[in-house]
Amino acid sequence: MKTKNFLILILISVAFTSCSFFSEKENTNYVARVNDHYLTFEELGNHISNNLSYEDSAITAKSYIQNWATDKLLLDRAKLNLPEDQQNDFRELSKRYEEQLFKKAYKDALIRRELTKEIDSASVLAYYRNNSANFKLNEDLVQLRYLQLDKKMKSLRDIKRQFLRFNPEDMLSLQEKSLEFKSLSLKDSIWVRISDVMTEFKENKNIELEKSELLKERNFLEFESEDGNDIYFIYINSILKRNEEAPLSYVRPTIEQILLNRKKTNISKKIEKEITKDATKNNEFEVY
Repeated sequence: MKTKNFLILILISVAFTSCSFFSEKENTNYVARVNDHYLTFEELGNHISNNLSYEDSAITAKSYIQNWATDKLLLDRAKLNLPEDQQNDFRELSKRYEEQLFKKAYKDALIRRELTKEIDSASVLAYYRNNSANFKLNEDLVQLRYLQLDKKMKSLRDIKRQFLRFNPEDMLSLQEKSLEFKSLSLKDSIWVRISDVMTEFKENKNIELEKSELLKERNFLEFESEDGNDIYFIYINSILKRNEEAPLSYVRPTIEQILLNRKKTNISKKIEKEITKDATKNNEFEVY
């Protein structure tokens, strides 16, 4: 804590000595007391940024002290007035929750140590083939590429021809010119949701795309921006409609997560089995 804030805390502690919940002890380690609860300068200092001005530091410190005092007073009143059986229930719940946190943290650490290998492609493909009927699309997908460029570009006709033909040489040429375009996406082998495409153009380019046009395979769209300065080329490569079988590339992340969770579950069961076996062997666990 910087000297500035430390002095502020000293001044605040003096200012609050008339409050009944502040300590009467001459102990510079404490800035406040509520019954048997003590607020230290260190704890208070941890909640005050060194970047604050003198005035803001004072306001922040006073606010924290008041909130801390209110919190402790409420806690003590609750312990004094709530029925003992209810308090015992809370303590039992707290104990169980603490135990669950410890066990989960320990098991997660062991699981992470066991998960040394990534989910391999063969496992993903096998799961996809065995469960393909479960992977039905709930929305329309599209593979497309697009360009946004200045309408006055001199090479506009050549760019359009390359964009439509789109052989490997054309793709490379367009990629090399990417800095000349205002925006582009040439990865037309990636499946994306049609709804996302429409939202992207509407929100970021102020263009309303017709869904019916996006649902036509091998369809080329050409249109100008609202201000007439730019021109857009869109080419629909392929589409998949709702309820059709989802392509592997689209559901791969989902399958990988399923297989990862399955692997974690198996490792968790293995850990529980081994820990009980080892405890029995080492006389740490007995059943009478």
